[in-house]
Amino acid sequence: MVERSGSCPSLRLLISAAALIAVLVFICPLGLEIPLVDPDEGLHAAIAQEMVEHGDWITPRFQGEAFLDKPILFTWTQALSLKLFGMNEAAARLPGLFFGLAAMIATGIVGWRIYSPAAGFIAAMLYGTMILPTVLAQLPVHDVALIPFASLAILLFWEADRADGFRWKAILTLAIGVLLGITCLTKGLVGVGLVGVAYGSYLLVTRRLTVEACVRGAAALTIAAFVALPWYLAMEARMPGYLHYYFVERHLLGLTTDTQRHSGEPIWYYLPILLGGAMPWVVYLPVAIGDWWVQRKSNERPGSSGGTALVCCWLIACTILLSLAGSKLVTYIWPVLPPIAILAASVWARLLDGSLSEPARRWFGRNFAPTGWIGPLLLPTGLIGLHFIAGVPVPWYAAALAVLVGFSAWIPSWLWLKGRYAEALPAGTLVPAAHMLFLMAFVAPHLCQQFTARDLAVYLNRRGAIPEQLVIVEERVGSVIFYLDPALRWQLRPGQIRGERARNVEELEDVKPDTVYALAESEVEYASRYLDVEKAPWAPAGRYRLYTGTASPCRTKEPAIRAGHLSMRHESPSRLPL
Repeated sequence: MVERSGSCPSLRLLISAAALIAVLVFICPLGLEIPLVDPDEGLHAAIAQEMVEHGDWITPRFQGEAFLDKPILFTWTQALSLKLFGMNEAAARLPGLFFGLAAMIATGIVGWRIYSPAAGFIAAMLYGTMILPTVLAQLPVHDVALIPFASLAILLFWEADRADGFRWKAILTLAIGVLLGITCLTKGLVGVGLVGVAYGSYLLVTRRLTVEACVRGAAALTIAAFVALPWYLAMEARMPGYLHYYFVERHLLGLTTDTQRHSGEPIWYYLPILLGGAMPWVVYLPVAIGDWWVQRKSNERPGSSGGTALVCCWLIACTILLSLAGSKLVTYIWPVLPPIAILAASVWARLLDGSLSEPARRWFGRNFAPTGWIGPLLLPTGLIGLHFIAGVPVPWYAAALAVLVGFSAWIPSWLWLKGRYAEALPAGTLVPAAHMLFLMAFVAPHLCQQFTARDLAVYLNRRGAIPEQLVIVEERVGSVIFYLDPALRWQLRPGQIRGERARNVEELEDVKPDTVYALAESEVEYASRYLDVEKAPWAPAGRYRLYTGTASPCRTKEPAIRAGHLSMRHESPSRLPL
């Protein structure tokens, strides 16, 4: 029988493993040379950059025009990072990694309070090595800041319901209100909705809905309004109609209709994302539910006090809400991942302290060790796939190192077969963390090179001027602005650099005769269906081709395709003007 997980030796081991995972996943990537990628990462970095350079800390702007689609909190943190540490990739990514680490810690705190200290550290380790959270935290997007605040708000609602005395309940309600206010500054009413659905469904399921709980919720919402309203009212004063646009068009219509962006996805859209994004630890979710079902007639685990029901409601109710919404995107399901880590951690904690049911224990024995044996195949197979499918170059030394790193997956299996379960778990979480860092160091720089406009910015910086109008075909504008020299950024006019689909180029009405079109080499074959680019002269700019001319309609061999034509000046590529 293994020692209880809360004992000192096991707990020290879990703390060390959690700290090492935090370093590998959320700190080491800051030292890697990886360019900002489009569409989102470069865009948000450029918005924060403009906030710093123009000194307007109220209205986020891009190329001088107000950017109204996201609230301000994440932009503030990113702008502060750029101001303190300079206009570089590490400073742009620091807030995302910080909030990713905060989400890992928040997940651990929830697991600690609901189950035990050991379950808390295990939950943090599992969340920090899930595929989707670790990958998305590397790319600064606003959703990452929502996770820690929403998770802690759900926990504090649960804590307030069990607190003794008016004073503690009032303090917890105040803290909940502040957390909800911060979520409003992060993703609008999304965080409030998810927290309300998670805890509200728990109250209904457990029949704990009382007048006191309703008053507490109303008080928390009032406090949240005082926290978030000043910025929203300032935006409404500057941009009349902003509140209607953001809360009615973006929120209400995005939830209830298919009229907004990211709409049209099926109701089951998030199920494969949850299954894949929560790997490798989602496989323990059925075990957690089955173990809870076996023990449902006995007293709940000491210290949990209905916590399993809370975490299950958090997972199920929020997934249903997001699945019913009209707008769907991969990052929207992110707040549902912490409960998966917490439930899986509860299973491991029960295994370590000997309270796991016999069916669940047999499941562990049949699956944990055998699963580890396929580990050495994952990295080399992934590299081969990226090389032949995405064209990512893989140096021979990286392939050889991938094989060696892959064999680390055998370590937790070996420990398990030796019966050293308390050591197998930390080793099993460190393996995906090491694999993640390997991919970030050897694969991400090459892969991200295909999704960044840094080459184009370098070209423009070298020429010392920006075209009167630059249209980037088949890509959104973002990273090119971030990498421009400050003097060139100050000269930008609204819309001077824009992104357009190839099929829409011929419909542009405000183009000038000397408009420059930037087309990535990887998009030439596709764009040639709409634009006559195969024989037109062009200038190289890293992974881009630069064409100069006007857009006009032309005929195509494919009648079903409405085509466009770039009337090019017949000059040698080296003499193409900006």
